[in-house]
Amino acid sequence: MLKSGQKRPTTPNKSKSDISSHDAAAHWRQGVRETVITTGHDGSLNLSIRGGSDNGEFAYVCDIFQNKVKYVSGKLQEEDVLLEIQGQKVAGYTQRDVVAWLNHCCRNGNPVVLKTVAAGKRKNSIYES
Repeated sequence: MLKSGQKRPTTPNKSKSDISSHDAAAHWRQGVRETVITTGHDGSLNLSIRGGSDNGEFAYVCDIFQNKVKYVSGKLQEEDVLLEIQGQKVAGYTQRDVVAWLNHCCRNGNPVVLKTVAAGKRKNSIYES
């Protein structure tokens, strides 16, 4: 606490270029993609979900059969991290809960909106930011 009559120390103003050495355009939120898919004739989405909080990971898509997935818009890539399914944030969900919610949303052939972001780069089996 400052004593009576003392002034607070001043800090020099920093320009935007001094604040961060990272380019603002490189923020992960700018890489969020929206994809709309529906089930095939057999009721399958033709992709798998792995990861989940039970594995200490975010849920992600894998084993995508690109020639069989029925895209309405957008496109999924291997290991895309799932952020939202039909507006519901799924970060912190177990793999089983993500799959259950996805199946619930796409039942009866309804289109489902997925928000994803590309997985981070790996170096020595550790994700870098």
